[in-house]
Amino acid sequence: MLAIAAGAFLGFFNFAKAATGASIFLGPSNGTFTVGSTFTVSVYVNTGGNSVNAIEVNLSFPPDKLQVVSPSTGKSLMQFWVTQPSYSNEQGTIKFQGTVPTPGINTDSGLISTVTFRVKNTGQAIVRVLDKSKVLLNDGKGTDILGETAGGVYTLILPPPAGPEVVSATHSDQTRWYQSKDVTFEWEKSGNVKGFSYVLSEQPVDMPDDISEGLRSSVIYKDLADGVRYFHIKALGEYGWGGVTHFAVNIDNTPPAAFEITISPSNRTARREPVIDFGTTDSVSGIQFYELKIIPLDVGAKDTLFGPEDEKGESFFFEVTPPYYREFGLGKYDVLVRAYDQAGNYFQTSQKLTITRAIFEIIKGAGISFKGSFTIPWIYIWVFLVLVFGVLGYLGRRIWKKHKEIDEAIISGVLTHPKIADRVSALKNKISEYGKRTRADLGLWLWLGILIFGGAILFQPAAVLGADNQNSILPVEPPIVSVFPTEISNDEIFYIGGRAGAPEAEVIVYIQEEATGEASSQSIKTDKTGAWFYTSSNFFDAGEYLVWTQLKIGEAFSPPSAKLDLKVSPTAIQIGGKRINYEELYLVIMLIVLVALIGIVIFISYHFYHHRRKNQQLLKEIYEAEESIRRGFTLLKRDIEEELNLVRKIKMSKELAVEEKLREEKLIKDLEWVNTYIGKEVWDIEKKAG
Repeated sequence: MLAIAAGAFLGFFNFAKAATGASIFLGPSNGTFTVGSTFTVSVYVNTGGNSVNAIEVNLSFPPDKLQVVSPSTGKSLMQFWVTQPSYSNEQGTIKFQGTVPTPGINTDSGLISTVTFRVKNTGQAIVRVLDKSKVLLNDGKGTDILGETAGGVYTLILPPPAGPEVVSATHSDQTRWYQSKDVTFEWEKSGNVKGFSYVLSEQPVDMPDDISEGLRSSVIYKDLADGVRYFHIKALGEYGWGGVTHFAVNIDNTPPAAFEITISPSNRTARREPVIDFGTTDSVSGIQFYELKIIPLDVGAKDTLFGPEDEKGESFFFEVTPPYYREFGLGKYDVLVRAYDQAGNYFQTSQKLTITRAIFEIIKGAGISFKGSFTIPWIYIWVFLVLVFGVLGYLGRRIWKKHKEIDEAIISGVLTHPKIADRVSALKNKISEYGKRTRADLGLWLWLGILIFGGAILFQPAAVLGADNQNSILPVEPPIVSVFPTEISNDEIFYIGGRAGAPEAEVIVYIQEEATGEASSQSIKTDKTGAWFYTSSNFFDAGEYLVWTQLKIGEAFSPPSAKLDLKVSPTAIQIGGKRINYEELYLVIMLIVLVALIGIVIFISYHFYHHRRKNQQLLKEIYEAEESIRRGFTLLKRDIEEELNLVRKIKMSKELAVEEKLREEKLIKDLEWVNTYIGKEVWDIEKKAG
């Protein structure tokens, strides 16, 4: 052991010597020491070829395993201590801080100080050089040049047996942790022994009293608490009590602390390589390793995904180090993780993982998540869709009605338009008063324009979318169920697994629907380690089920296991022979909504385009009709003026009769009325279009 320590010390010394910056290291860097003994650790500095004038060293050690007897300042390269070396056995810290006058010191392995430790308990003790340690250059600036540090790792064991040789059939290895809380100790008994005195305590080195417990050579302690216990025994011989033998037992019957699985970016994601992270602690023996299993929940998928070391499927779980990631296909998975402590206890937890399509993720009961950044609740989505359909429906109906009005106006002809009809009617009434020539000229212009632009456009709008075993029961233990989902949905496959007491045996899984009482069973073979796992080949209907197991070895059957409750939630609907989960249903509904929206937009666009085109055509016809009417009123004005001039000529030669005066007044009024019609502007087309 000393040769190993010396070799490690020299190896590190060469490393420290080759370093370019300053370094602080311990010597020896390792070793094995017994409980109750003391050992000395030296603290060295390598200045890396530089001259330094100040050093601060901060060390840490496990106070439950080591105790500082005293730090020594008797021999040191330090010529002046800024503060005397200090330590705390409660916090497990030691501090050295001193200086060297100018020009400082340049050394490969200068001794800063030594520390003497007493071993308190068994286990492994690590003494560390903390990061806040410093080696200051003699440059007038106090530049810290500490680059490397190296601590020490020490193995602490019980003293060698000085009394009877002790063995334990239940806890044979003093360095291992065991789940059993019942401990058996046995020891040798020679012929001249008159009695034994022993005690079980929490102290690694203890002295039994001088009262004999008799000559028996074994003892059993039951239901011990978790932790480390030490059995101490001595024998009474012819010349009195002999030396003491110490034996350690490590008990941990408590599983690791509960923990959760974290999946990044989320447990519902479009990312094909999500990161699965997990971790926990164990207050007694500590975490030893983690195991993981990934179970696809889609029918037809491979029922077990193995790690690289389990390609043959021999292991139920495979060991992993968090975080874990791998590529997944689209679908649903159950991720199971077990955390094992040093005694073999484990805590198991699970998390569902869903790999969805990209762009958006439909989350049952929550809404639509866009790339995992934010989620819109369903209530907002449906309110928005109702509003969108309402607005689009209103716009579509309005544009369709306007389109229909334009079609009817074109089919009926421009003369039926209210403004044109009123003017034509007024013009006809006046023409009937002022002669045939006006009527002939007016008809020529008016009907010519109507015949040119009065063709009807026929349009028909397109259709718009819108069991008890009878064999004798032998003493065979039922299988242990360790993997079982208490609740699944009716679009997820059922699985169950565990371990049985015999390899290559048959495990029978019974499944009974509570509502109907209908039961079924499936048989699975255990592997060579006794592990078994079963997944159903189809989906279960929604409802409540009872599940239990039974082990068959040859012709012998175990008693049925305890019945487990399984709830299958209705998250999928059955259409014929096809089962559609709600996520797929939501997707179909969204596609239908999208198609409907596109159809409405196309409908609105179509009718808007044709309404605008036909409206422009109608306005053009109205304009032409207006021009024809204007020409008619112009001809009418000419006739009125001619007749009025005739009346005025008569008035110049003689006084008008009463009838002639009334005729003159009427002609003047009619002339003013005609001028008003002629003076009006052509209708504003855009305003008319609105």
